Amino acid sequence: MAGAQSIKGADQIGRLGVMYFRSLLAQAGVAHGEFSGGEDHLAVDVTVELVTGGVRVQIKTGTKALNKDGSLTVPVKNAWKAKWSEALVPVFLVYVHLEKKPPLDWIAHEDAHTVVHARALWAKVNAVKGQSVRLPAQNRLTAATFDTWSEEFKRAWGKAASA
Repeated sequence: MAGAQSIKGADQIGRLGVMYFRSLLAQAGVAHGEFSGGEDHLAVDVTVELVTGGVRVQIKTGTKALNKDGSLTVPVKNAWKAKWSEALVPVFLVYVHLEKKPPLDWIAHEDAHTVVHARALWAKVNAVKGQSVRLPAQNRLTAATFDTWSEEFKRAWGKAASA
C-alpha cells in the first residue's frame, strides 16, 4: 500500500470518516453534496438532501476514547459554533469513531464480507454553547437516522416559515 498511498495522517483519517458517512447515505438512498477540500467555510463538510429539505453536517473522525456511558465528547471551536448558530436549517456534528488505530486495520476483508471497524454518533449543534459537544451513545448513526433528521428539518423549517 505504501507505493499507492497519496493521502496520509489526519487527511487519511478524515477521508475514511466522510466515506463511512457517505456509505450510510447510500444505504438509505439519500442524496448529498460534499464540499471540496478547502471549501468548508461554513464549518460543515456535507449537505444532506432529504425529501423535506437540506441539512448540514460536520464530520469528525478519530480514535478518541468513549466515555464510560458509551457517549463521546468532542471539542468544538468558537468559529464553528458561530457558523452553526447562524444556520436556519439543522446542523449536525457526526463523529466517526474508528475502532482500530492502524489504517490497515480499519477495514477487514474477510472471505464472505467486508467489515468496517467504525461506528458514528451524532448531535444537533445549532445552539451549542460549551467548548465541547456530548454525542449520546443512543445517537448511533444508521440509515434510519436520516428519517429523524428529516423530522428535525420539518420542525426547523416550520419555525422559519412561520416567523
